[in-house]
Amino acid sequence: MNPGTSTLSENADQPVTTLSGVITKSPSRIKNIAGRPMVKATILAESKKRSAYPLTVVGFDIMALELMAHLRGERLTVTGRMEWNGGYSLIADQIFSMS
Repeated sequence: MNPGTSTLSENADQPVTTLSGVITKSPSRIKNIAGRPMVKATILAESKKRSAYPLTVVGFDIMALELMAHLRGERLTVTGRMEWNGGYSLIADQIFSMS
């Protein structure tokens, strides 16, 4: 096998993260070239080890629709994988509303 190729999917080895926070920027739809529904929102992520910080939450397909159902000020718990795209963002796999 070539060193540059892999048989596993890229997402299989990425760790899963769960974060909670309050939505500070309402969810909005983003156009992308793939044509898939994509929504992003900003939450004020909370942690015991550091002060609260803004974090972008991104949802695709069904998660995009679920993220759009939430309003600014709602408390969410989001499970997904972290990615760097000009800043850290959390790609949602599950979204729980705590309000």
